[in-house]
Amino acid sequence: MAARPLAARIYDELRDQVVDGGLVPGTSLVQEQIAERLGVSRTPVREALGRLVHEGLAEWVAGGGYVVRDLGDQQITEVHQVRQTLESLALRLASGRFTRLQLARLEALVEEMAATPPGEVAAHFDLNRRFHRGLVEPCANALLVTMIDQLWDHPVNRRITRSYVLTDPANVERMVREHRALLAAAAAGDEEELVARYAAHVRDGYGDLLGAGRDGAPPRRGDG
Repeated sequence: MAARPLAARIYDELRDQVVDGGLVPGTSLVQEQIAERLGVSRTPVREALGRLVHEGLAEWVAGGGYVVRDLGDQQITEVHQVRQTLESLALRLASGRFTRLQLARLEALVEEMAATPPGEVAAHFDLNRRFHRGLVEPCANALLVTMIDQLWDHPVNRRITRSYVLTDPANVERMVREHRALLAAAAAGDEEELVARYAAHVRDGYGDLLGAGRDGAPPRRGDG
């Protein structure tokens, strides 16, 4: 397999630092400094920074260069709306079609999450993503699953998991409880229960970043 383009690899590194909190909002992203630190030319760094701007992780400030952005309510809301719409549809299509093996894999992911220390944020994101992927997999609509996979690649989702897990380690226990409830609904073939629990679970997760009491914002709770 061919190596990924240099600009893509630089983007991955900068994205992960922004998402994981290594580069906090307001941090200047100076092309020359990044290029020198990575031992590359400025051209791939400029391409990587342009992609960060396109995805809303950075912005260009006249006279100040590239700066790390904080997540805005609109950006979070947009991802939440699209994800909930697509995954709810997939869950309706998947309901009643789970095999014993698929349910066993979901249960194993829940137990692995329960055993993972709260401080291992990257691991929790991966387990969370794999659990939700397992919930929609039986929908038998390859295009829909692909679109959901692409949406999970959006940096908002990783930052939501990080914020949720680090805010309160007890949130991991809540996440596990909600995943177990989703698994029970899937195993029972209860379409309405599955979709309703999923909607509340994800709405509350995004609301943890949006905050309570704002117009149109979901209440705080959950992990998404």
